[in-house]
Amino acid sequence: MTNPAIYRRNYWATLALGILMVTALVILSVSFFVAIRNSQLSAREDFLEKQTELVSRQLEMEIDRFEIDAKVLRDFVDDEDMDPDDFRQELTETVRRVFNAYPNLIDSTWIDFQDSLISFRMNERNNFIRREITTTSPAQTKHQMRVDGASGIDILFYLNLPSFTQNFVTDYYLDPNGAKYLILEEELVSLSDGLSPRPISLEEDDFARIVEDVFTGIKGFYKLTWYDSETSGEALAAQYPFDFGEIQRDAALVFLQKTDDLDSGIYSTYFLVFGVIVLILAGTILIFTFSLYNNEKSRKELEVKSEEISDLFQQQSLLLQELRGFVFFHDSKGKITRVTQEMEKIIGRNLEQFDRAFQKDSRSEDVKRLREYISRAVEKKLPYVDFEYDYVRRDGKKIRLRIFEKLLYDENGTFLGGNGICTDITKQYESRKELIRSENRLRAVIDNIPDVITIYDNQAKILSLNVKDQSKFLPDSERMIGKSLGEVLSKKQRDKIVNAFELARKTGRIQTEEWRLKTHNTKKFFEIRFFPLDNSQMMSLSREITAQKVWEKGLIEAMNAAEKANQAKSEFLANMSHEIRTPLNGLLGIIDLLEQTGLDETQMNYLQIIKSSGNSLLGIIKDILDYSKIEAGKIDLKEEIFNPGAEVDSLLGIFMGLTQKKNIRLSTEMDEEVNAWYEGDKDKWNQILLNLIGNAIKFTPENGKVLIRLYTEVLTDSAYFLHCEVQDSGIGIPEDQIPYLTDPFYQVESASNRSYQGTGLGLAIAKKIIQIMGGELEIKSKLGEGSTFSFSVLLNKADDQLRFHELQEVAEAFKESESGKDYPLRILLAEDNELNLDLMELMLGQMRYGFDVARNGLEVLEALEHKEYDLILMDVQMPLLNGLETTKRIRSGRFQQDIMIIGLSANVFDEDFTKAIEIGMDDYLTKPIRLRSLAKKLQQAYQKIKLGQAR
Repeated sequence: MTNPAIYRRNYWATLALGILMVTALVILSVSFFVAIRNSQLSAREDFLEKQTELVSRQLEMEIDRFEIDAKVLRDFVDDEDMDPDDFRQELTETVRRVFNAYPNLIDSTWIDFQDSLISFRMNERNNFIRREITTTSPAQTKHQMRVDGASGIDILFYLNLPSFTQNFVTDYYLDPNGAKYLILEEELVSLSDGLSPRPISLEEDDFARIVEDVFTGIKGFYKLTWYDSETSGEALAAQYPFDFGEIQRDAALVFLQKTDDLDSGIYSTYFLVFGVIVLILAGTILIFTFSLYNNEKSRKELEVKSEEISDLFQQQSLLLQELRGFVFFHDSKGKITRVTQEMEKIIGRNLEQFDRAFQKDSRSEDVKRLREYISRAVEKKLPYVDFEYDYVRRDGKKIRLRIFEKLLYDENGTFLGGNGICTDITKQYESRKELIRSENRLRAVIDNIPDVITIYDNQAKILSLNVKDQSKFLPDSERMIGKSLGEVLSKKQRDKIVNAFELARKTGRIQTEEWRLKTHNTKKFFEIRFFPLDNSQMMSLSREITAQKVWEKGLIEAMNAAEKANQAKSEFLANMSHEIRTPLNGLLGIIDLLEQTGLDETQMNYLQIIKSSGNSLLGIIKDILDYSKIEAGKIDLKEEIFNPGAEVDSLLGIFMGLTQKKNIRLSTEMDEEVNAWYEGDKDKWNQILLNLIGNAIKFTPENGKVLIRLYTEVLTDSAYFLHCEVQDSGIGIPEDQIPYLTDPFYQVESASNRSYQGTGLGLAIAKKIIQIMGGELEIKSKLGEGSTFSFSVLLNKADDQLRFHELQEVAEAFKESESGKDYPLRILLAEDNELNLDLMELMLGQMRYGFDVARNGLEVLEALEHKEYDLILMDVQMPLLNGLETTKRIRSGRFQQDIMIIGLSANVFDEDFTKAIEIGMDDYLTKPIRLRSLAKKLQQAYQKIKLGQAR
């Protein structure tokens, strides 16, 4: 039997041992759990710090690369040798590449060419859009970068830094419970979801501490509290400061990771230990196993993330190897703090040697040179340095290095250090040297050019002279070297040639002048072209053009003779027009008045024959004058808005009587667009159709057919081709005579036996007008079957509603009245021809206008001294003082200035009308004057006078 004391002792010992074991197990479990938790926290802390540092540096390097590309774009825009067409295409492609290289960074790019703006942007559909802007540049935005060009051309980038950063950090891994943020201008900008689907905030003290570290320029790691509108929690945060280059300083990336999920495990462990004491051992084993599992899982995740980071560094290394460069970092004292491993291959020294070379007591000449560059840049507060120099490796190989370094300053301007990239540009440098050698070879070629090549300094002093053939230049040309350009020129030529030199030097563009040179008894002509060779020198090429000048002189003399002959012809035609139109004015005017009287049917038929004969004679004169103007190149197109379909309908009304008489079926085919409004020369277009339709009806026998077909062809939104065809079933044209049909005065039938009357100018004029309007006249015909005449003209589409209102206003303005009482005017009639005077008295009397008469310009001036008038009907050709000179004196200021003057003349040339308007006439009427035309002019005059009084 066991001794109770021993039993109790053993019991308490066992109990104590059990309690001790349980306590030991609990302590061991808690300690193990804390160790695992701390291990996970440490691993995540290390991962967050490395991840933020890696992303920040990569982002900073991307911005630095963007600034370099922006300067490359500036250098491209400053290139003055670029062909304009190539420049336009290549500029768009270059800007597009910058947009594509930095997704979401650039909102828009504006290039200011001083006299114009060009904007580039990428729309929502990822289409690249270029626009030329005449207005000012857009309003200032938050983030922008301006690059000033040497030629005055500026480039302005409008940037979206948050969007660019969000897109950039997307590819960098973070736990599902983590989130990425950007601190920009003391604001927390979300770059990803993770902590919460809702916007979060940090405790004010935590955020203030982070912002302070950002502005100080130091990285940091924090344990902080976050919250949103519904929940809150604890998190780890890693912050790494960086700059967006010159665009925005004092920014930072902040990566956050939840810690709540780590803490929740410990509570379950305590529950198992204290709640299930019976299963303590099993619980301990379970906790141990679970902890091992979590630790292994965390270790694997850490390995995966470490591999991703390693891959990123490997990609960076591959990029640097491709560029043959390495990245370095140094502090404010010039000591290297970090350098990538590519340095050893490029410099030829190991890391220890490289670090030792940058120590304070270093005697390396290369390091001293680098420090001098940096010191000068820091004194000037430059944001970066960019330079090249030659470096000799330890193996004796000479290489060319380029260093681009970003200099870092704090908010007070104190230099903190720098980071940059050093690249081996030996191949590029050798290429540039080869280019120089090529230029030298080009110079050797130039030396053999037969032109006289002269080199000057910027003060026009002659530095060198290359004359291939001395016999074609001055025999003592070598004496010109060392003299100024002005010294070797004659006084008559000095100013213009020196001015051309100065203009070429200032503008950088080729300037050309002629140089007349006397050698012995021979006079020679040279064409001299000045252009800049470089910033300090100018060049000229002088080519002998003596033979060309002799040829030009003969050509000018021939042209002058032709011009005199053409002027004499124009004067003859103008005089003939005046002499013929003056009696026609009386004839057709009296006919218009006779039509208003009571005539019987026989008298009206006789009158119509007289009127038709007069209009035919007027048409012949018009054809001759039109062809004369076309031949002299004095015909111009007048833009006005018209409806082609309505114009054709109007033209058909003119031929209605003739078609009914010959029982000809006259029809049209038009598409819908023909009845729209277009801009073009309506009168010229009508003149073409009037001629073609008239010919079709004339040469179509009774019971025949004439078809007018109009249709459009779309070129752009506003530009249309209007195609016109006139088809008849007439007598047709022999095929061998079609090529000559548009020759002036050409008739298919001979003069002795022809059946149809005409001048033979209609088709010639139509063809010329069509060519002026940008088209061609095509003729197809078969003898005995009929003919088809077709042509096309280019028109711009107009606004239908606007044209409707214009036509409505014009229709109201030209509404005729039977009585001068509706439009009362005080009229002075200046006319010396008795026939024309009688006609005007009849016309004005029929319209019930009273008027005074002056028979020459002097009587007009005398009448104005004694009475005020609203309107003068002024004949241009009058004795003593003609109408133009009289108008000039009236407008000189001595007489009534508000009086309107309408010129009356038989001269129908455009220059006569232009001259009359320039001298001071308000309007112009050509003879023969028709009653309807005169009524419209008087109505217009009345409305203008009333409008002026209202103002």
